[in-house]
Amino acid sequence: MKEINCDDLPHIRVLAGNNESGPVFESLPARQIDEHVYELLASPGLTLNLARGDIINIENPLAQAQVLKRGGNFCIHIYADEVPQTAVEQLADAVQAQLGGTLDGQYEGNLTFSVPSRHGIYNINGPFDAFREATGVEWYFANIYVNLEDDDDETLLNWWLEE
Repeated sequence: MKEINCDDLPHIRVLAGNNESGPVFESLPARQIDEHVYELLASPGLTLNLARGDIINIENPLAQAQVLKRGGNFCIHIYADEVPQTAVEQLADAVQAQLGGTLDGQYEGNLTFSVPSRHGIYNINGPFDAFREATGVEWYFANIYVNLEDDDDETLLNWWLEE
């Protein structure tokens, strides 16, 4: 998977969730396909259930983006106050070399990766587990669960089985 520089690309706002102050939005690089329909060019760092390559509809800006077609990537989130940059670089290199994935975003210790689903959900753990063992920082799939509101519900979407 080729890395892209998203800085100069058009961005869209997607609802990431709500907090005490109201809606929280995330700005994501995207390519417009039709009115309100976009292809995501990077996986989000906050918004759940989306990944690089997904075709989404954002007609209602106050609702979660509607996934029209999956782009074939798992979105992996890592949240930490800080991570040594050498560990980030080692993980990014391992994900690229072993899985053809990319580091799509980094903000301090928060990292977002896109990994092609062709490897299967249970075959991508290697580099991420090694990172967890080296740093003590856990990683998470961000686009595989049916119920985003219940952390205890681990019902899978299984969209990658249809790829």
